[in-house]
Amino acid sequence: MMGIAASLLTLVAATLFYLTDREQRWLMKPLSSWQRLISLLMLLAAAGLWSLSLGLSVGLMAWLWVLVLSLIVLALLAGHHRDTFQKSGGRP
Repeated sequence: MMGIAASLLTLVAATLFYLTDREQRWLMKPLSSWQRLISLLMLLAAAGLWSLSLGLSVGLMAWLWVLVLSLIVLALLAGHHRDTFQKSGGRP
């Protein structure tokens, strides 16, 4: 149960962290910078939950993997949504 909570907290924090970046591609304007601080606090709480559920070294490694995979998937989904690789003319 704690692993599920840690995963969800990491995913929500990574999404919030992504949406506060000025180079994000989901929103017209990025979220305000104080929300980045909230996402960092959520990430620290998630790291604590991972460490409590799996032990310090394994918990931190699992937290980093989930965080990095979340950020990669968010960036790829945003790029796919915006750049959809549609034909812009030329041959049908």
